Amino acid sequence: MKKFSVLIALVLLAVAGTGYAVTCAYDNVPAATLLVPYWKVSMNGVNPTLPSVPQTDTLVGIVNVSTPGVIAHVTVWNKYSRAVLDFNVPLTGKDVAYFRMSQILNGNLNVNGSQQTIPAISPDPCGIDLSVPASPVYAPSLGFGSNQFIRFSNPEANQAASRTGDAWASISQYANPAYPGFSARVWDSLDESGDITFSDGTTNVIDSDNPACVKPSSSSDGVFSGNFSGYLTIDVVNFCTNFFPSDPQTYTYDAIATAGWGPTYTPNVLIGDVFFIDNAATAGNISGDPAVPLEFDSRLISNTGVKTFYGKYVNAVPVSGALSCNGGPSEWNGTPCPFYNNTALGAPFLFAGDGREPLGDRYGFRYFSNSVSQLQTWITVWRSDHYADGTNDLCGWLNATAANKLLTGFNDPNHQLNAFVYDDDEKSYQSSGCGGPSGCQPGPPSVLYAYLETQRINLSAGALAFNPAGYVGGWADVQFRAKGTDPTSAALLYNQAWVGVEHTSPGAFVSVGYSAANLNNQFNCIPVTTPFAEVGNRP
Repeated sequence: MKKFSVLIALVLLAVAGTGYAVTCAYDNVPAATLLVPYWKVSMNGVNPTLPSVPQTDTLVGIVNVSTPGVIAHVTVWNKYSRAVLDFNVPLTGKDVAYFRMSQILNGNLNVNGSQQTIPAISPDPCGIDLSVPASPVYAPSLGFGSNQFIRFSNPEANQAASRTGDAWASISQYANPAYPGFSARVWDSLDESGDITFSDGTTNVIDSDNPACVKPSSSSDGVFSGNFSGYLTIDVVNFCTNFFPSDPQTYTYDAIATAGWGPTYTPNVLIGDVFFIDNAATAGNISGDPAVPLEFDSRLISNTGVKTFYGKYVNAVPVSGALSCNGGPSEWNGTPCPFYNNTALGAPFLFAGDGREPLGDRYGFRYFSNSVSQLQTWITVWRSDHYADGTNDLCGWLNATAANKLLTGFNDPNHQLNAFVYDDDEKSYQSSGCGGPSGCQPGPPSVLYAYLETQRINLSAGALAFNPAGYVGGWADVQFRAKGTDPTSAALLYNQAWVGVEHTSPGAFVSVGYSAANLNNQFNCIPVTTPFAEVGNRP
């Protein structure tokens, strides 16, 4: 049986008393990071004056299954993998927190606590005491108690008194609205781009003024069109922070929770779920999925060449830089030592990278496309990579000319999807390339791409590229890389994806939602190199 034991034999106790988990194979267990692969809010869900009918929203829930308290750091990303907004959520032992994305976009970030005006907080669970605004104090309660959330002091704690640095800015109880000065910039970074089909790489990408995709971030022009959408990551962190997972300090400060928690507790403590809500009066429905769990494992050290979830960001950290480690030159790729190794940062917490298991690149799922019964299927596709233009996001692709769009992002030959689409009686049509159990099917093969980092694709409407034979139902085997490409090469080491499936029919109040099957389930950390190799637990 080939499991992660190809590297190192691995079966971990995720959280004491909660169950066992197999790292690098998808399983729904407590994790150190949760991925909400897609969220959507209609325009009038954020501002009633904005035209959008009916109203749609996304409800997210997170649970701390462990006894100690933790800080969950939530990052809101746009469809081009650019982080837009983040906030800290303290969770006591066995706690639950939930929020609507419409609330987040309206600036209500107090998803697990009372709404307070900033100067009155004394102290904030993140460690800042503002009871005397003229002389703020950073005095966090460190440890592993039910009401203790911080493992060690923020490395920028010495800047709190001067009201500068990450420790000063990182709070968990926010004014409401929390960001009135830049709410328009947040909205303008998350609007416009619709959910595009497999074969439409340009016409529905209408985001012409995305502030998050301009360096430095630009201001909004105040014009919004289309619904708001994107994805979330929710990380267990060692201390409250305002650094995004795309920022090097997340790893050089060991902000992201990894090693050092001891034999009893690990950072694998979060479970969660996501619900998509449609308030339409006549045909509204609700569907949902579990949040995607990404376990931490201390053997997933990024500098060993093993694939990890945040690997593209970790490997962007410079080997040496202006900051220093232990008073000497900064070392990243050879020594698990952060740039800031001060006395407040205990040695057990030092770790080279994120240690989060990655996602796979090949998924199987059932689909319906029946015009008579009107049974239909949507798939939610999240994917990520380090791109041909040398960046970790799709902003270059978004801003490129139509001709240059073919040279970067997912719109290139390396990221073409391979898909075998079967009907209910084992007939098959390979949607890209040629071959399969029955050889080439009549007609030219279609070319399939999933262009954005997250999208929701209707497989019943406009899905000819996916299902050219017009089957009314069956199943699909989809691989998120081109035939013949080597996933362990430098170009595709960070390629990963996730697929969620929703089935519904007209007027259905509740539709069915679930995660697609990961067909390369034992090979996520070091993927198999042969496209459409035999799947399952075989040598």
